[in-house]
Amino acid sequence: MTTKNPPTKSATRTRNLQRSRQEILDAAFIEVFKNGFQGVSVDEIIKKTDLTKGAFYHQFPTKMDLGYALVEEVITPMILDRWILPLENFKNPLEGILVQLQKNIGEVEIDQLKLGCPLNNLVQEMAPVDKGFKKKLETALELWIDKIEWHLKRGKKAGYLSDDVSPRDAANFIVMAHEGFYGMVKGLSDPSLVKSLFKSIKIYFKSISN
Repeated sequence: MTTKNPPTKSATRTRNLQRSRQEILDAAFIEVFKNGFQGVSVDEIIKKTDLTKGAFYHQFPTKMDLGYALVEEVITPMILDRWILPLENFKNPLEGILVQLQKNIGEVEIDQLKLGCPLNNLVQEMAPVDKGFKKKLETALELWIDKIEWHLKRGKKAGYLSDDVSPRDAANFIVMAHEGFYGMVKGLSDPSLVKSLFKSIKIYFKSISN
């Protein structure tokens, strides 16, 4: 009978550092989503964790480093999980996009919708004031568009999209429609705008479908 070797001190330390980093990112995401990046302090984020200020700065030397990590390690994976990976289950990607819109916008409480889209919020707040933030956000947005384009290309190949449709143009429109309606619902606090989104996007999808 063999027994597994116990984890090394190095492996244990690595796991602990990973857990600490994730704890900080999780707390920071909630605070930034509610109050904006500039509206929350490092001290306020640390209070939402069980960690020390030293542990925070070991992971993120500056608040801006934390912001960049939020885009790369929280918001980008969230985009993939919410809007891209589920499309793999649909032969017709347009059908999948509508399903995800219903799930991620149509079925969400208005109080949460009024907080806006995490990506869009940071684009509006931080892209104009920090080049590093702008680059990170552009990369996340471009990835979203690229992945939607890929699914639309396979949908076109399978005959679900009209021959004259540009998957790239359609992908740009779809992602911008998502972000535009998030912004309008946040700004106007009007849940009826969600119904308008579905009506408009369905008309558009019908116009580009075979």
